Amino acid sequence: MSPWQTRCLAALALATAAGLASCTPASEPAAPQPAPDTVAPSAGPIAHVSRSTRLQGFLTEHYGKAATLSGKWRGSWVQDGDTRLTDWHVCAEQPVVTGDSWQQLLAVCGSPLDGAHPDPGAIDFFVLRPEADRFAVAAALTGQNFGSRGEPGTVQILRAGSDFYGFRIEHGWFGQGYSLVTQTLVLPGPNGLVEAGGVRSHIDNTAAYDCDDADAEADCQARLFNLDFTLHFDDRDPAARQWPLLIEETGLGCGGQPVRREHRFTLDPTTWRYAFPETLRREECE
Repeated sequence: MSPWQTRCLAALALATAAGLASCTPASEPAAPQPAPDTVAPSAGPIAHVSRSTRLQGFLTEHYGKAATLSGKWRGSWVQDGDTRLTDWHVCAEQPVVTGDSWQQLLAVCGSPLDGAHPDPGAIDFFVLRPEADRFAVAAALTGQNFGSRGEPGTVQILRAGSDFYGFRIEHGWFGQGYSLVTQTLVLPGPNGLVEAGGVRSHIDNTAAYDCDDADAEADCQARLFNLDFTLHFDDRDPAARQWPLLIEETGLGCGGQPVRREHRFTLDPTTWRYAFPETLRREECE
């Protein structure tokens, strides 16, 4: 054994007793430690992207650079093969919780510039899901026709079950002193968004032109009606996947008779529609 090995063994014994664990020959210096500025930086947190930024990005992607979250933008709408110059705007948007995640509901309404009295407007419906720093389409129903005079009506996002959300569209026709306002439901179905049915929201003939003649007064009084059909969901079982749909019919029926009725419906799991009777889609008093 060389003198150096003898000294190393002695030093190792002392180091072990002191809690150390290495012995490096004088001819083999220890590897240098990296300087503080050479240490690789740790990955930082992913930058937060706001919901409004994601929405704006989606609108730009689908409707062009002019699209905006607030106000109107000029675009086009292809209807029956014809391209029509159209003003678009976001008419409803809301984030909703579904299960252990969340989604973004969005409706974009379009009004053709050349819309005549019988012409409808357009509505595009989207269910979006967050994906990285953007929104991706989970379901869509686009180019739907509603309303008159080129105006599609108004859109409301509603809750129809524990984590079941959809759209309610209210749109109307007005002429010759008659008001016919309809409410239509668009809901998520097994294969995407579907139109689940429509009923009246309001009907009346209180300003009917054919009642302007004094000689028609008695007949008109017998035919006057003014009715509202208020739609809401029965949420007494908040945990139910889908809540029953209630429609309250109130107002004045034929001849001014008071009306108060409640109608109850459930969503058909086969057709994914509500079986609304014709009486709730009528144009006149019963």
